[in-house]
Amino acid sequence: MSAPVTDWEDLRKQARQLENEIDTKLMSFSKLCSNYVARDHVSNHHGIDSSTTSTSSSSFETMSIEIEKLLERLSDINKYMTDAIPTLLGPNTAATHTLQRHHEICQDYRREFERTKANIRNFQTREDLLMNNNNNNNNNIINNNSDINSTGLSSRRQDYYLREMGHLNSSHKLMDRNIEMASLLKKDLSDQRKYFMNITHKVKNIANRFPLMNNILHKIKIKKRKDSLVIGFVIALCLIILLLYLFR
Repeated sequence: MSAPVTDWEDLRKQARQLENEIDTKLMSFSKLCSNYVARDHVSNHHGIDSSTTSTSSSSFETMSIEIEKLLERLSDINKYMTDAIPTLLGPNTAATHTLQRHHEICQDYRREFERTKANIRNFQTREDLLMNNNNNNNNNIINNNSDINSTGLSSRRQDYYLREMGHLNSSHKLMDRNIEMASLLKKDLSDQRKYFMNITHKVKNIANRFPLMNNILHKIKIKKRKDSLVIGFVIALCLIILLLYLFR
């Protein structure tokens, strides 16, 4: 009898462990993003170290894969918990609330991961552009001054790409706001659904009670009718006896 509860508690424990692990990974991921910001500031004054860029890029790819796998595992655990709720004994309101909270935490981690990853991608693109620009400048110094027009073209391309990155960042923020609004709307619709289901349940209960009341009223009417017939028969019999006595 206690097996479903044990399964539920095991799943909750696994979910909490994964959430703690993801939280730690995301902190390291955010720190990596901060390193990109600091290096971006330095590169504007002293240029870019290609070896540092390669190391950071490798760390970024490794951490992205690890966090992605952890998020997938957490999503799977949440699905198992959803399937386990009907097997619980007694009221499962608290379990439903707990499961909803685990889903919200997973969604928050997913949004934070995607936002940080997008920011790092933007910084990587910027570094690539700046590195290409530095290479072009070095080639211009080695060769001759006839390539100045090419450098100007590269600068214009860089400005164009930076503007595009700004548009992408704005789009990401807008998508985050839309996702949050959709989540709130989904929650409101879910609450309304529960409310209407409760009303429907009450209406069905009332409808089920009415046939029983109708049967009781019908039986009462039949009993009253029988009583009326008996009383009428007794009165008629008494009148007949009285008439026979009077005219005897």
